[in-house]
Amino acid sequence: MPALAEMSYVQTSIERALNMQTDERFHHLDAVRAGALLAGILLHAIMSFLPGFREAGWPLADASTSPALGILYYAIHLFRMSLFFMVAGFFARMLHQRVGTRGLLKNRLRRIALPLIAFYFLTMPLIVVAMIWGARQLGMNGEGAGGYPMPIVGPPVPWGHLWFLYMLLVLYLLVLLLRAAVCAIDTVGTLRAAVGRLLDQSIRVRLAPILLAVPVAVSLHGAPWWVQWQGIPSPIAGLVPNLPSVLSYGGALLVGWFLHRRQDTLAVLARDWPLYLAGALLGMAGALAIAGSTPSLKVLPLGSTGQALYLAAYLFAQWCATFCVIGAALRHLSAPSARWRYLADASYWMYLLHLPVVMLLQAWMLRWPLHWSIKLVLVLAVTMAILLASYHFLVRRTFLGVFLNGRRHPRKGWTDAAPADQASGAPGR
Repeated sequence: MPALAEMSYVQTSIERALNMQTDERFHHLDAVRAGALLAGILLHAIMSFLPGFREAGWPLADASTSPALGILYYAIHLFRMSLFFMVAGFFARMLHQRVGTRGLLKNRLRRIALPLIAFYFLTMPLIVVAMIWGARQLGMNGEGAGGYPMPIVGPPVPWGHLWFLYMLLVLYLLVLLLRAAVCAIDTVGTLRAAVGRLLDQSIRVRLAPILLAVPVAVSLHGAPWWVQWQGIPSPIAGLVPNLPSVLSYGGALLVGWFLHRRQDTLAVLARDWPLYLAGALLGMAGALAIAGSTPSLKVLPLGSTGQALYLAAYLFAQWCATFCVIGAALRHLSAPSARWRYLADASYWMYLLHLPVVMLLQAWMLRWPLHWSIKLVLVLAVTMAILLASYHFLVRRTFLGVFLNGRRHPRKGWTDAAPADQASGAPGR
């Protein structure tokens, strides 16, 4: 009885939070979006200290490495982008409900396409400089690891860390085209309601991580180019994203879209997040047992059975981790927080600008005779100081804040939180 009473209390608290946030903000998703973007900064800072990367020709690979950092890198990379695209889908439908298809497209062009163009020409030359600087220090004559692991369709346009913006634009267009086709056939919404119920039921019976993994597993099994240790092949180059990335991140965006339609399902994720945490840890452990814990930039000879088992473990862990973070955030971060709100606003600028800062620092420290832990702390500390200061003084109250987030904040403290439209602005909002 006490356990049932506790469960009832938790359920009531979560439902109250959801009802409150319907008219205000989804504070837990503010935290999730900020965390996903900031985790990307940590991910890229770690790369310089991963074992095996120097041997693979990565031009910023430090001599001081850590196997433990490899596990952390793997864990972050496992679910970070699926989590981000799910949040993006949730807020895309929120915005679509308010402004319609045309309004959504105009907003995404302003908040995603224009920043993609602006930051591409700002950051990519600096990234190239950092890589050439590092490569020359390592005697690579300006050449690092060459080529791309996945097939490239069309011109090999390098997107770098900005690939997620291009991917968002592609996925928004595909989702809106799909929605238009479905609406033309399903004029009363019967099919859309049925899909929402199917997702809801699959989450309630805890089969969603398995069902959602199947399309991606089919697309990757047997792919001779797939670098298994790196997970979902990010579309870092080319104008046509690879099919596995479209299925994985497009699937996550659609799940977020339908979760906005069935917001009561979020309470189920909040209830089950400890189970999803256990599933994520077990799945990741199984995947690492198959592929090995040493980071690899090469295709591993796992064989058909080994690759199938690896896909099952990896994708199961990916979806479990994604659901775990969403549920845990709703359970513990639903209350308004000025600090998380500030980070949510700042995280877009910080992520767009971080990679050249991180890589230039890594190239600068490449020959320093220091332990990796000291270098990593220095890279992160200097990077975060530059990014936070530049956001606060150059972006938050200027035209750049309007350009990126759709608003200019008033002059208050470091944790000011003026009311704003959560559905517009940066990716995921």
